[in-house]
Amino acid sequence: MPDTTGTPPPNTGPGAWCDLHQGPSGTAAPVQITARTSGPDHTLYACAPCRDVRGLTPAEPAPDEVAYREFLDHSATCTSCGRPGRCATGQALWNTYRERLVTA
Repeated sequence: MPDTTGTPPPNTGPGAWCDLHQGPSGTAAPVQITARTSGPDHTLYACAPCRDVRGLTPAEPAPDEVAYREFLDHSATCTSCGRPGRCATGQALWNTYRERLVTA
């Protein structure tokens, strides 16, 4: 049965699972923490892309979010990255971001 408590699956830590897209992430951070009268608190984790799309603010700083933000900052100002494909810098930043997602 899938875990519906809003916490990452066993053997993972915060920053490793996004509850919104139900997948691994290197940028997941708590976005909602609800206290319960009995048992552990309920925590919902969301990755940086899911937070951006939904306008969510992390309850705590996200681990390893630097690569994602660097890629976004670069691609927002680089005219070569707005066309099909990416410039060499944009591609390197994208690759770093993707590697952190896989290793998270």
